[in-house]
Amino acid sequence: MKRTELARKLRGYMTPFQWFEVLAIIAFTAYFALTNRAQPWWYIAVDSLAAICGVFCVVLCAGGKRSQYYWGFVNILGYIAIAFINRYYGEVMLNTLYYLPTQFVGMYVWSRHYDREGGQVEGKRMAPRFVLLWGVASVAAVFAYKLVLDALGGSATLLDSMSTVFSVVANALMVARYREQWLLWIVVDVITVAMWAIAGDLIMTAMWAIYLLNACYGWAMWCKMSRTEA
Repeated sequence: MKRTELARKLRGYMTPFQWFEVLAIIAFTAYFALTNRAQPWWYIAVDSLAAICGVFCVVLCAGGKRSQYYWGFVNILGYIAIAFINRYYGEVMLNTLYYLPTQFVGMYVWSRHYDREGGQVEGKRMAPRFVLLWGVASVAAVFAYKLVLDALGGSATLLDSMSTVFSVVANALMVARYREQWLLWIVVDVITVAMWAIAGDLIMTAMWAIYLLNACYGWAMWCKMSRTEA
């Protein structure tokens, strides 16, 4: 009876597909960590912790669970260290100056619009004119921020700038509970998979690949639960 109750709670917390995503990153992380001879053990430990917590975060976000913010906080701290070591300064600034403080803002906003019975945040969709406005502003910001990263001597500055700018916009939409966040997360995830593949960090590459898979799933989930903003 206890096992049945536990199984019911696990299914209620995440869907089978979401559990698959979590188990996949744990398996990939364990394999790459055990076979990695290029980085020191402390780098691998921080890398692995950031990856596993990050996947828990995005998976729970796709399901509209506010507990995603707790996992996200740990992921952000680990990711800042890894990005700094690899000279992805855009990622460092994004996580330190933006993601970290907005974790608390997001927690507050989602708590105010949370369906406790359904266990999900109340999603909504954006008007087409605002989608166009955000899109034009984002592209302009990408080229402006690339100049900053070039001046800092960063790596893969165009990719880094695109990832950073689109992440800022996507995270703002996430805090505001707009489903369109997932379309931007798909773009961000494709870019960031390429960045970490270039850096040769297989754990981060696997993490972002699962982020990409989850973003497609998140778009489908939020389309079901979103509503038109009055």
